[in-house]
Amino acid sequence: MVTAGEPPIAAARITANVAQVRASIRHACQGAGRDPADVRLIAVTKTRGPEVLLPLVACGIHDFGENRLDHLKLMHAQAPAGSAFHAIGRVQGRQLAAIAASCASLHSLCEEDHILRLARACAATGRHLPVFLQVNMAMDADKAGMPPDQLPARLVLARAQPQLEVLGLMTMAPLVDGQPDGAAARRCFAALRVLAHAHGLERLSMGMSEDLEIAVEEGATDVRVGQALFA
Repeated sequence: MVTAGEPPIAAARITANVAQVRASIRHACQGAGRDPADVRLIAVTKTRGPEVLLPLVACGIHDFGENRLDHLKLMHAQAPAGSAFHAIGRVQGRQLAAIAASCASLHSLCEEDHILRLARACAATGRHLPVFLQVNMAMDADKAGMPPDQLPARLVLARAQPQLEVLGLMTMAPLVDGQPDGAAARRCFAALRVLAHAHGLERLSMGMSEDLEIAVEEGATDVRVGQALFA
């Protein structure tokens, strides 16, 4: 099964693409004096069907990112044992119970009410859920996430919930005139790194196909890559 509009892709091509993405991570880590083992590659499978899972797993990828819960459920039902699915998209309150029940982590938690509702949903299912708090570093109205000045209060609230484990922060780089811009991405990622350090947070979920190396150079620990894996 392939999502409408997406042509099938051969397993050999996925294998080659994964190798190229990992080479990019290694290159960025070398320049930044980092260990590539410290960067988790999350394959964003939101536009693909379950047929891509086995080739990805064969390449050693076990972490998958989804921004729609209906598609996450489809992929999860057919995923090999040991697969972990991460919710990475904009959160709606009605989705929190399903996220609490089925996701390995949530990368886009930001609203005060959502923090409380997610904690209650986790308590109801006996789950302990790792989360990233999403910060809109670019103050881009088209992107989700809290303004940076709201982080301290939200972080205190999230850390007060025993059912939640705040791993770090997440952001998305801004577009300039509708296009990716390396300089703007670097400023955004560097600012998130400083913000996370100020609050004692070690994990940074940032970087996608177009700005992967910049994100790793600026300290990304979790990169969310889709297009580059299926090009």
